[in-house]
Amino acid sequence: GGWVSEEELAQAKRDLDPRTYRVEYEAEFANYEGVVYYAFDRAKNVKGFSFEEAQNVIHVGIDMNVNPMSAVCSVIKDGTMYVLDEIEMYGSNTDELCDEIATRFPNAKIIAYPDPSARARKTSAGGRTDLSIIQNNGFICKIFNKHMAVRDRVNSVNSQLCNGAGENKILIHPRCKKLISCLEKQIYKPGTSQPEKDTGYDHMNDALGYLVSFLHPIRKEYATNNETKTWGVKVVA
Repeated sequence: GGWVSEEELAQAKRDLDPRTYRVEYEAEFANYEGVVYYAFDRAKNVKGFSFEEAQNVIHVGIDMNVNPMSAVCSVIKDGTMYVLDEIEMYGSNTDELCDEIATRFPNAKIIAYPDPSARARKTSAGGRTDLSIIQNNGFICKIFNKHMAVRDRVNSVNSQLCNGAGENKILIHPRCKKLISCLEKQIYKPGTSQPEKDTGYDHMNDALGYLVSFLHPIRKEYATNNETKTWGVKVVA
């Protein structure tokens, strides 16, 4: 309608997933039925690649659920996240997960992005928290003080899988079969905007979501003096 500049529209297409862009800038009605991570396309987001020579820093998203504990391991290069590996451990604990991560990437600097509940949840009789265990294993932790809204976390992942400009900022190695399956199969509860969590497809997706939403959180920016409300992506160091 002429109220939004071409520059803002171009930036919004880069920052937002296609559905959110259409809702916010093209007045499309939001329909949250169907697949949660609709922006995932196996043909575009699944690629074979090798980064053996560049695994100096590994970014790991962690879902602290006990059965299973799930982790997504990635390298970030030139603004693109390359998901190298996935870890799924049943009947395990945080110490064992950290040992597995360190075993797979023995010479790398590990930056972990755990579930925010890691600040409080106790996993041992000694009263340690999941967060303290991860830190004591030598990992750098980047964690929100509290959970962001589920819809915002989902939107941040969708916006990186494919943004409004058609760019794919998350590439997943074919070996990550569980993550690929979960992205394809997790749906919304019928008639709601809440992702289904009773099918087992949520844990690996949540692990990816904690990583992506910390690095690329989508937020609404509210302008003053009757200026237009815009969306943006806040990059957290």
